[in-house]
Amino acid sequence: MKYLLTLLILVPALAWSAPQKQGVQRRASAPKASPKKSTSFNGFRVTVVFGQQKSHFTVWQDQRGKFYAVSKGGQPTIGTLTDTNFSFFNTQSREIASLKGNNVQSCPRANIQLYQGNKFVQASCIGLKNSTSARMTQLANMLATLQ
Repeated sequence: MKYLLTLLILVPALAWSAPQKQGVQRRASAPKASPKKSTSFNGFRVTVVFGQQKSHFTVWQDQRGKFYAVSKGGQPTIGTLTDTNFSFFNTQSREIASLKGNNVQSCPRANIQLYQGNKFVQASCIGLKNSTSARMTQLANMLATLQ
């Protein structure tokens, strides 16, 4: 009985006094597949449809800087923007997005469309006499001067 009591007291005491094994921190394993790219980006796109000609203007920002791209159906012209120009274009696109839009179904061959990221936000027919059409035409003209 003495031996049994001694074992009952000593075993927990020895276990408690033994050096505790630190949890081994494993390095996070590399992902098995690369993460999927986000479908949206920090910027906006303007598409101008005028008859058979389609022009695409893109303004965006990523880790490397602020850029624009202009394409008229072929290879895009890509350039860099200053911080003030990027802020100006972004402000203009946000203001246009808050205006009342038009239904471009009535003018499928002459319209301007605004996308923020990949989301369609605004459209207007070319030649309409309203503030939305005037502002969108002004933005498209400013973007066209970048090339």
